[in-house]
Amino acid sequence: MNANAGAAKAANGAAGAAVSKVGNAAKKVGDAAKTAATMVGNNFHIILFLIAIALVIWSLVTIIQKRGILATKNNVEITSQDREAIFNVKFAKEFKDKKSLRDAKTDQDVSEREDCLINFQPLTVIHPGFVGPVRDGVYDEVDGVTTLIRMGARCLVLPIDYHDKESMPSTFPPPNTPCLLYRDEGGTVRSINGGTIAKVADTIANVAWSDIVTQRNDPFILVLYFVRTPTENTREYLDFLSQVARELAPLSPYLLGQTPQGVYNRQGRQDQLMFVNTSQLEKKLIVLCNADTSGFRTSQTDFKHTYTPKEDLDYWVHMRIFKQNLDTFLGVTSIPVRSVMPRSMIDNTTYYTTLPSDATTKRKEVDGTKEKFMITLEKQGQIPSGATLTKLLDEYGVQAVPLFLIDYTPEVQTALAKWKYAWRAKPKAIRYMRPEPIVVQPQNPNVNANGGMVNVPTA
Repeated sequence: MNANAGAAKAANGAAGAAVSKVGNAAKKVGDAAKTAATMVGNNFHIILFLIAIALVIWSLVTIIQKRGILATKNNVEITSQDREAIFNVKFAKEFKDKKSLRDAKTDQDVSEREDCLINFQPLTVIHPGFVGPVRDGVYDEVDGVTTLIRMGARCLVLPIDYHDKESMPSTFPPPNTPCLLYRDEGGTVRSINGGTIAKVADTIANVAWSDIVTQRNDPFILVLYFVRTPTENTREYLDFLSQVARELAPLSPYLLGQTPQGVYNRQGRQDQLMFVNTSQLEKKLIVLCNADTSGFRTSQTDFKHTYTPKEDLDYWVHMRIFKQNLDTFLGVTSIPVRSVMPRSMIDNTTYYTTLPSDATTKRKEVDGTKEKFMITLEKQGQIPSGATLTKLLDEYGVQAVPLFLIDYTPEVQTALAKWKYAWRAKPKAIRYMRPEPIVVQPQNPNVNANGGMVNVPTA
């Protein structure tokens, strides 16, 4: 019994010691937890900042790794084939609906004095050649642009960009060269390949005036919208723009140039371009550009280099595009200097949707679209709602509202329904009207000078 009691006493002592140690350990853990909690509380904003940085780095690494995996020629080909069903089957439903400019003038009651481009709203598409999807989408310039033109699109907005990374996959054009990239609102490249201006130009030349489209006699408007360029007023800048001119070469036979009315190259008649009778522009390419191309005119003086017409983007451009607000980011677009009367302007869709609704403001904006070819841009990857389109087209008379077309959704179908004709005439109440021609009255015979042989009356 004594032995057992001793053993029990020893066991109880050991157990007590163990409990005491556990208690002491628990106390230490509790103290450490309190200390950690105090540190976290004192540095919570720092910890959150570090976590945010870690998440950004992780996201960038994931995107880069994913693009490296996806951006292969095989995956580009597979994605292109998957998108063909949308472009060649679903969008094909729109082919038969878009009539020509001649039909539009007759059916929409356009008078002779109203027959000018300033009064028409062509079906306009942005990012032509990008067939989607929005994330990890591809450029298929031939299939995409062909479909858009057959649908009746006679105005394409081409966002011209470049990348400067040697590490980009081989599915992208070389760094620092003009190309087509699809970026999200934050500027991250989302396409798994890059498009080329040359392929878009070649497809337009092969399709826009061919027998497979009902609008083959209509003019075609190409908007060169530069997102980024090298620094302006440098040789690198002019060389960059020159590369674009060279890639437009397939379109040179259709470029609007010398006419009986005058020469349109180098913005020579940009004040008249949108106001002449549309019959003078049949089967012609009209180029609008938001970049300053005037440096080509002084390149010999500035850089001891002369560009040939096929290398000279200024020669290609008929009208320069400006913006209204210095603080609005719209690629490389600048505001006009005081001495310049802009004939084409670009702005965000929200400019019109947030305007005051009073009659004076509305009249001022309508008067603006009677003298300027207006272009509005929606957020990247989106198209305006039906109500917004009605406001832009029918209330304010905006000429070009680019649609982003990669999926044949109900929203896209609603938007396309606005264009029964490839060229939608503005409502009559907000059209520009050319002045009546001045008729020279016949001279009164009594004031005939007789060829200068005036008889002096005698007394």
